[in-house]
Amino acid sequence: MKEQIPYFGDMMYSSTKLPPIDLNSVHPPLPATKLPMIHTALRRKIGSLCPVSDEIFHTLNRDFKPLNLSVNQLLFSAEQIPDRIFFIQKGLLRGYYMGEKEPVTTWFAGADQFIIPNNFFSQEPCNEYIQSLEDCSLLSISHHSCLKMALESNDIAKIFFKLLEEKQLLSDGRERMLRIPNAEKRYLSMIKLMPALHKNVKDDILASYMNVTRRHLERIKIKTSRK
Repeated sequence: MKEQIPYFGDMMYSSTKLPPIDLNSVHPPLPATKLPMIHTALRRKIGSLCPVSDEIFHTLNRDFKPLNLSVNQLLFSAEQIPDRIFFIQKGLLRGYYMGEKEPVTTWFAGADQFIIPNNFFSQEPCNEYIQSLEDCSLLSISHHSCLKMALESNDIAKIFFKLLEEKQLLSDGRERMLRIPNAEKRYLSMIKLMPALHKNVKDDILASYMNVTRRHLERIKIKTSRK
């Protein structure tokens, strides 16, 4: 005998209990969507360069990936082709090249600053070493993502132009400091602009940045500490 299918009304008012339905067996659950973390320091920094909408920022933000460095870790060597831009959330890094006798430090970068390695956009060897001086927490974005977004959005392209301007100012900082003929005034000017350096950076690194010997720097430190 053919089984009779009950009407909906019979199902509603019948005392017979119907077997439970496993919804997961009917339609499997949708995979959870992982939303990108909102990096507030990054948002604040980009907003200080040029005003952008939340939509533009979210487009940029989603491609930044976290990266942690331990102290004295090399981020790039001079022979490498740089493939990422970095935003420093915490820590201190330096750029340097190999001089005739010892490394020569050309810049420092700390929290809330970007690092655009030399020749990033031309994709040629970096020609400098980038090293962490402290444990660092960074965000990085790839060369491919940068170019793709810059081509798709004039607002994002403008952000990268502003970052290049900031990189030029960072690079010019040492040159301006070296124009000060008196080494003591040079030192005072440096620690006024970057107060953490004389506490957190080794003397030989600071001396190479100032273009003085380590012994000369030690004498300057002793003299200025007495004032």
